[in-house]
Amino acid sequence: MTFDFVEPIVFAMLSVGVIAAGAAVVLINRITAAALLMAFTFLCMAGMFVLLGAETIAAFQVLIYVGAITVLILYGVMFTKSGDRPYALFFQHQTPIAAIFVAAIAIPVLLLAFSFNAPAPPPRGGDLPGLATSVFTDFAFPFEIASVLLLAAMVGAIVLTKRDEAEGADTRRRERR
Repeated sequence: MTFDFVEPIVFAMLSVGVIAAGAAVVLINRITAAALLMAFTFLCMAGMFVLLGAETIAAFQVLIYVGAITVLILYGVMFTKSGDRPYALFFQHQTPIAAIFVAAIAIPVLLLAFSFNAPAPPPRGGDLPGLATSVFTDFAFPFEIASVLLLAAMVGAIVLTKRDEAEGADTRRRERR
């Protein structure tokens, strides 16, 4: 007994995840929530790579995009001074124009995508076991050093941000006197 219906259902769920989270990244006003939704979009894309049998690319997607790029964006958010200002961007007020533009591109892409009848190739084992063995045996030490450096950078970013907030509070107290 084969489960031929599972793959299209998983693909549909991942597609909805990519589209919904991608739209939310652009439309949401809170930058940290947008960064986390972007990470969710990257995770859904990694799931699509797994469905295609490209486990190595899925692993790189998780390591590089979900891990490194999302952390980098969150560091940028932590270092950005925030004041009493709206976080809406200029393109968040152009929703009707964007909807027309997206529909003009999405409809031909959907028609083209559903015109193919060839079944997807079955997923294979790929080279992920060899890559994992290499990362956790031959390159275990550099992998751990990178982890410690990222942790130190995160702690440093938190300390610098908190110190700036404390200095700003002291300055505001002095100005009130």
